[in-house]
Amino acid sequence: MPNVFDQTGIRFIYPDNWKVSETQLETEQCRSVSLENESSTQWSVFIFAGSENLEERVEETIRAMHMEYEDHEESESYRQMAGDFELIGSRMYFNFMDFILCITATAIEKDGYSYLFVAEAEDREFDENEAVFGAMAYSLLSAGSPNHN
Repeated sequence: MPNVFDQTGIRFIYPDNWKVSETQLETEQCRSVSLENESSTQWSVFIFAGSENLEERVEETIRAMHMEYEDHEESESYRQMAGDFELIGSRMYFNFMDFILCITATAIEKDGYSYLFVAEAEDREFDENEAVFGAMAYSLLSAGSPNHN
């Protein structure tokens, strides 16, 4: 049975083996929610009221990842479908300890809001969870616009 995140006008479903790890819902510029599963695979969404430069938001995420993980392997354009919604961004690979991390940063604008999705997992686990990332994004995007009180 899936769980439902429903706080401050943000609503989406997520798998029962995932947990909310961090929420920041009260700033005027951005609201965010982060989730993770038992294998430390992470998924976050950042929601901005109004129109944002989505390419710049993705680039900011890439720069932040380069600061966190020094051993960068490669970056490439990335596109993910979340139901009918097309998320555009970048996929990055980093060497971390004995693992290769795959991190994606994708964005979309819908109904006067800008959404930035960031997913992070060990390379094999990323592939196993890619459909879950898309399903959570679809659930959020199809639930309607966030309510900014």
